[in-house]
Amino acid sequence: MKSALRRWWPTAAAVTVALVGALLLVSQVKQIWDGRGELAALRAHGLHARAQATLSTTCSTGRGTTCETSSVWLDFTDADGDPVSVPEAPIDGSLYVPRGHRDAEDHVATTVVYDRADPYDAQPAGALAQGPLDLASHHWLALTLALALLGGGITATIVAWPPPALNPRSRRG
Repeated sequence: MKSALRRWWPTAAAVTVALVGALLLVSQVKQIWDGRGELAALRAHGLHARAQATLSTTCSTGRGTTCETSSVWLDFTDADGDPVSVPEAPIDGSLYVPRGHRDAEDHVATTVVYDRADPYDAQPAGALAQGPLDLASHHWLALTLALALLGGGITATIVAWPPPALNPRSRRG
C-alpha cells in the first residue's frame, strides 16, 4: 500500500500549478483593470493642448537590428501659458508612441490631454483611444501562460486524483 504522501504528491503538485496559473491570471487582469482606470481618469481631465513629442529610440542588434521607443517627452504650453516638459508615464506598463512625421530631431506633432491641476501628468491624446482589449494585447504572453498553467493544473488535478485507499483488513479472501 502506498503512503499518503506518495498517493497525494502528484495531486498536490497539480493543484499548485493551477494556483500559480490562477494567481498570474488575477495579477494580469488587475493590471489591465488599473490601466483602464488610468485611461478613464485621463478622459475625465478634458484639457487638450498641442504638443511636440520627442521620441527616444533604443536599438539592439542580433538577428538584424530591432528598434523600439524607450521614452517619450511631451513639450506643450498649459492653459495658464506655462511651458511644460514632461516624460510620458507608461499606462499599464507600456508607452503610447505618437504617430506621424518625425522631424530631424525626432519630434512628432501631437495633442496631449492633462488635468489643469497637474499638467505634469499629461499623456498623448491618442492614448485615450485604447480600450481593455488594447491593454490586454500588451499582456498576451502572460495571459496565455496563466491560462495554460490554470487549465493544465486543473486537468492534471483531475487526472492525478488518487482512488480511495483500500482497507486491507476489510478484504475477505
